[in-house]
Amino acid sequence: MLGYGIGYIGQGNTYNFMAAYFVVFLTNCVGLSSAMAGSITSIALLVEVVTGMVVGNLSDNCTLAMGKRRPFVLAASVTMPIIMVLIMRTIHGSTAVRFAYYLVLSIAFRLSFSTFEIPNNAFGAEIAVGYDERTRLRTMSRVFSIIGNTLGYVMPLWILELFPKDQEAGWQTIGVIIAIVAFGSWFSSFKLTKKRAVIGTKGAGRRNVARDIFVNYWQLSKLRSMRLLIVYKAAFACAFALFNIGTIYYLKYSLGLGNRYSSYMYVLSIIIFIIMTPIANKMALSFGKANQQMITMAISAVIGFGVFLLAPRSVIGAALYVGGFSVMQTSFWQLSSSIFYDVVEVDQFANNKRREGDIMSLVSVLGTLVTAVIVQFFGVFLDASGFDAQLTMQPDSVVHFLNVAYILMPSVCFAIGFAALKAFPINKKTFDSLLRALERRKAGKDYTEYIRDIEKMI
Repeated sequence: MLGYGIGYIGQGNTYNFMAAYFVVFLTNCVGLSSAMAGSITSIALLVEVVTGMVVGNLSDNCTLAMGKRRPFVLAASVTMPIIMVLIMRTIHGSTAVRFAYYLVLSIAFRLSFSTFEIPNNAFGAEIAVGYDERTRLRTMSRVFSIIGNTLGYVMPLWILELFPKDQEAGWQTIGVIIAIVAFGSWFSSFKLTKKRAVIGTKGAGRRNVARDIFVNYWQLSKLRSMRLLIVYKAAFACAFALFNIGTIYYLKYSLGLGNRYSSYMYVLSIIIFIIMTPIANKMALSFGKANQQMITMAISAVIGFGVFLLAPRSVIGAALYVGGFSVMQTSFWQLSSSIFYDVVEVDQFANNKRREGDIMSLVSVLGTLVTAVIVQFFGVFLDASGFDAQLTMQPDSVVHFLNVAYILMPSVCFAIGFAALKAFPINKKTFDSLLRALERRKAGKDYTEYIRDIEKMI
């Protein structure tokens, strides 16, 4: 578990940095408009949608001696450092040249990141097979992810404070640090998980990968438990995209906070991550992963609605909102994958297949697609509201847009996610029934006593 978890330092480091700061870098340092910065990110995310679909399926069918998932982790550990160093360089030239340069590298980033994320997530379902064992694995991974989150969220603002008169050098320094951490984390994970590798079996004949992907996605989406998780994932992805892209803009222009004080909000998030990790683990082991997620989504939604109505331009209100969001955020990243893992056995019962890679790629692709749409619309509406990066004080229309996009809309998303989890049928009891039914079916024995629980999942 330790070797697997180490990889999440690099995952949290790269993902959260790019999600929180890349658009800011493009608008405030490179000099592109918000709409163009949003277009770069959205196009790259759409490319990641396709990549994610392919890489999940390929990892399910990989037959290399080093395992089904580990070759992809190795590939990402080599490519990501190069991409991070190049993408955080500030180049000068025409708008078209700058747009093309950062678009190409943003696409490269998404290709490399999905090459790590989806096979590595699927790897977890092979390492841990029990309901509670998967919770413990994801909790261990979350501990390392918090280290990555700290580097991705807090470190950039501190580095920029060291370069007050040379922001280009500051951003380049950040890129180098992110690159080093990603390589060390992912390559270490590759080496340390050698004994846990699952070797794929060779299939018969050539495959039509595109057809396999769409058939698999269609079959998976017909499962009731998977459909509910799709709503849950989409709701969180929408909220998280708005939170990530909006944080710096909201803190700077709605509250008037500088980089140093904005970093304190990220420090608050990290503190909550640390406090909540053992609490979320205890809650999940005591009364189920889905119930834990449902409770934290409800808490975050209520806090968000309250702050939006009563204190949208208050530092205290912002701290409450960031704290409430952080409770849900850390719980989601800690437990959501283990919830998705449990669909593997539902699929196995319904369709006689184990498709860990396709399941993880389906939810990842969904999240990426939602994020792409949100980022694009955020940039368009931010420009339409009258945003001007050269202004220290933005018009009231910009402030109102940021309050709605950053606080209200994520809270609505969490309310939708809560409703989906309320109907989710997999818990420790029903999952145990599923495993027993699979065992009895394999042995040719009667399993009708478990059918009632299983029908709720299918």
